[in-house]
Amino acid sequence: MLASELVATVRTALFPLARLHPLPPPGVSRGRAPVLLVHGFLGHADMLRPLARRLLTEGWTEVIRLGYPSTELGLDDIIARIDAAAQALGDRPIDLIGHSLGAVAARAWIRTAGGATRVRRFVSLGGPHAGTSLYRLAPRVIRPALDPRGPWVKRLAEGPEPVPTWVIRARYDHQVLPPLRASLAGARETVLEGHGHNGLLWSRASHDAVIRALTED
Repeated sequence: MLASELVATVRTALFPLARLHPLPPPGVSRGRAPVLLVHGFLGHADMLRPLARRLLTEGWTEVIRLGYPSTELGLDDIIARIDAAAQALGDRPIDLIGHSLGAVAARAWIRTAGGATRVRRFVSLGGPHAGTSLYRLAPRVIRPALDPRGPWVKRLAEGPEPVPTWVIRARYDHQVLPPLRASLAGARETVLEGHGHNGLLWSRASHDAVIRALTED
């Protein structure tokens, strides 16, 4: 797992090289909802390219990668960025996928900012929904969203998930501590062995789980 996570982290850091591998053209499957992808803390839109590539290859016609300065914005501001990206897609239902902090922000948008009326399905990749013991390492502006005893964790824990939700998480996640904090009560869940936090964006097993989450009844 450590070797796999190291490779995933290095590949993520070398994101300019990823741009040398163009994304495939949009798929041809009709009737599929647009997919909005949201990266996590210290992330960028290019780290979502592997998952976007897989979805486009599998026939999705619209896959949007949202980028934002994760070290500068509080959760309310990230929620506003997600809302703007969703509004740009018109009135159509969307599928929403968030990684790490992006999953927390996406879920917060669904639960507190009207996103529940727009989202067909939500997929969380390693989202620290119950916080993480490492929250003090994050900038102060985002700590309230990652503090296990913080206001956002308490607020988002109230009531069931308002849209169909699927959690995909690593059994051994070095950024969500303890890893069980990535779980959500009542959500379907896939727990991956042999991959860590960043590996969720790169592994074929994770991509397979995302596709199941978006297509299974």
